[in-house]
Amino acid sequence: ERYSMKISKKGLALGAAVLTAALLGGSVPAMAASTTITIWMDDERGKTLAPLYDGSTTIAPGYTISVKTFSSRDSMVAAWDKASAAGGPDMMFDAVSTVTAAAKNGKALPIVLTATNKAELPSAALKSASYQGVQYGIPVDVDTTTMIWNTKFGPAPKTFKQLAAIFQKAKAANQVTTGVCAGDGTWGALPVLTALGGGAWGYKADGVTPDPTKVLFNSAAFVKNANDLLIDPKTKRGNGLFAWDAWDGCGQSFLKGKALAINTGSWRIDAINKARIQYSLQPVPTIDGKGTSHQWSGFGAVFGTSYATTHGVDLGVKAALSYFASQKGALSYAKATARPPVNNKLSSELSPVVAGFANAAKTGLVQENALLGSSAGGSNWYDVLGSTFTAAFTKGQGVKASFDKGAVILKKNFVDGMSKR
Repeated sequence: ERYSMKISKKGLALGAAVLTAALLGGSVPAMAASTTITIWMDDERGKTLAPLYDGSTTIAPGYTISVKTFSSRDSMVAAWDKASAAGGPDMMFDAVSTVTAAAKNGKALPIVLTATNKAELPSAALKSASYQGVQYGIPVDVDTTTMIWNTKFGPAPKTFKQLAAIFQKAKAANQVTTGVCAGDGTWGALPVLTALGGGAWGYKADGVTPDPTKVLFNSAAFVKNANDLLIDPKTKRGNGLFAWDAWDGCGQSFLKGKALAINTGSWRIDAINKARIQYSLQPVPTIDGKGTSHQWSGFGAVFGTSYATTHGVDLGVKAALSYFASQKGALSYAKATARPPVNNKLSSELSPVVAGFANAAKTGLVQENALLGSSAGGSNWYDVLGSTFTAAFTKGQGVKASFDKGAVILKKNFVDGMSKR
């Protein structure tokens, strides 16, 4: 009797999985070859999600979730690049760029979205995890940043000019060495560039399509504001108001209370809390407080792999993806990781910090990796920023001359990137 009841319950559970997965375009095999779904995660996601999801039998009824956590994202990606059906995962969490690359290489499992998915997940996020019009991944978090202001220096300034004045006063009193830190290196420098009237590229009439012929990097407004606020008139070098040497550099200054603010993501909040810094969240203020600065926004996603079909668990994988696309699954993920969710129905359920980063995502610009990663001009966006910042602020070679040189390279990159976008 106990045996027959066990089979009956499993049959019911598998029936539920069949129904759920069918909504995402699953085929229905006669019997799954396996009932274990292996999910790969990097160390950051794994440390919070493995205790929650490993061994779960409710995410995909009739299947058991097995989480494999890697020591770093780099090690996970290296393993993925070499993976085969023999030891590859059935599902994986990573950036949407990994999803689209897997789709191009035939290593991702196509899915079909429900009407509810389409209503709750922004179209830009869904598009980022698709390839040639086919959906392959479910975007689960927004990879974005905002300015974290140390409130021991008073309320956050409303304008960049006010920020500069606070910095000069605190620096003269030997209270700080840095004003705003780009806590994730050149990737996190865009808010300062846009706050001062610069940026990467302009947009076409639709407001969303990059115009590679409009390079904002060396705009007249940025050059003037940078000369006025970021350069020491005596040394002709950077005055410390802006630093870009990332978490191991100016990030540590912020933790020690020697920087006014840091622009970074929710992944640094634990360290900031441990340093007992009181803070507020808001965008880097613009020069006059009008409009807003912008930061890159990418998306993290979960996707099923083609190996799931070989392993006979593609039905369960599609049921699991349906779970992560739902409000219940999205909330579980957001609370565990403290990452801002993509699902737009969760704002009232989030902690103030996570809600703050979710709100920050509204000012984010889509991280166009084809443009940013192109090195057609000689080096990519991130390397151009590094060399330009060094020339202008470390070596004192002039803001205009340095940024003009960088802009020439970037224009070639952007044109090339658009042709491959």
